[in-house]
Amino acid sequence: MKILAINSSHRGRSGCTQLLLDKLAEGATACGAEFETVVLAEQKINRCLACDFCNKPTTFGRCVHDGQDDVKAIFERMRAADIIVYGSPVYVFGVTGLLKTFMDRFNCTGTEPGLCMTKSGLIFHHVDKKVIGKPIVVMTLCANIEQETVKNTLAYFQTFARYTDAPIVGTLVRKMAMQLEKQEDPLVQAVLAAYVQAGRELALGGKLSRNTEKAAAKPLLKIPFLNLLLHFRAFKRRAVEQANCGS
Repeated sequence: MKILAINSSHRGRSGCTQLLLDKLAEGATACGAEFETVVLAEQKINRCLACDFCNKPTTFGRCVHDGQDDVKAIFERMRAADIIVYGSPVYVFGVTGLLKTFMDRFNCTGTEPGLCMTKSGLIFHHVDKKVIGKPIVVMTLCANIEQETVKNTLAYFQTFARYTDAPIVGTLVRKMAMQLEKQEDPLVQAVLAAYVQAGRELALGGKLSRNTEKAAAKPLLKIPFLNLLLHFRAFKRRAVEQANCGS
């Protein structure tokens, strides 16, 4: 089993995204899997120019940027992997600009001209399924406490999966990610242990269990009925006041 993680945080190896990917790697490698991380902040990734070079008959499947940046090399690492983990913090209610710029380049992986129908019954152009059609794990994190914050990111990957026939084999959501810095906190330790377990499950079974996804998403605050309380504006207003007093 070979797992490739894409870290799309602008903080690179110093952020919470890398911390969680390291825990996945810890569990996966302990079970015999290979685990590699591509840190997009360390790569040269030119933006798609919408020049249609990759769709022209004489240059089909090639990109005008080939040989000028690192994208093609990353594609080859994806081709060699069994599972792709996309790790992205939420930036303004979506994936990071780094990840979107990288994924915009997927268009040049076409294997033949024309259109096709995906397994979901959607019409799309041909893409190289050996690169972007691999099973994927969606890992997203944010500083906020509300599920609404990650909604667009999760929807983006669900649409991506349906159009590329890439099965989603796990979803890891980490809200209040700034709390991860308190690694002596038992709640944080439990979440990090869940990510190690997630790595084990990917290595041994190629997918995450629902129990592990839930354990990885547990709140990092000891407040009874927290998810219920978040529906009440009075509670949220008080939480904002307390946060502002402490800042």
